[in-house]
Amino acid sequence: MQTEKYKPIIDSIRDYILTCDFLKDYKVNVDHLGVNMEYSINALPCDPLIKKYVDGGSIKQFQFALTSKDCYDGDARTAIENSGFYEQFEDWIAEQDSKGIYPELIGKAPTSISVMQKGYLFDLDTDLGQYEIQCKLEYEQEV
Repeated sequence: MQTEKYKPIIDSIRDYILTCDFLKDYKVNVDHLGVNMEYSINALPCDPLIKKYVDGGSIKQFQFALTSKDCYDGDARTAIENSGFYEQFEDWIAEQDSKGIYPELIGKAPTSISVMQKGYLFDLDTDLGQYEIQCKLEYEQEV
């Protein structure tokens, strides 16, 4: 259940990613990658606490992966196209970070967003390849 005082971080990240020009017309799931060509945002396991302040505030992180299923036929052109998408997404994340454009969080102040691991082929399934790129959102937790 969502209220005005609470919105899950992963929901904010999904909304944010949907503002990306080359993703806004696609279906972007959360923690679910179906059998067809589509995208998903998946939370990654991590220690959320980066730094704790004496006043009770803290710097935290939320790590996530953008995953996709894309055509994969073993052809170099297809692999280059798929890899190029993730390079473009990495550049978009860096550009948003440099402009100070972050997901809107309730009760938290985002301070950075970055790519932790470049996009790569994660798994193969017949004619579809599963790709992922790992990212991190850092934010200050208000007291």
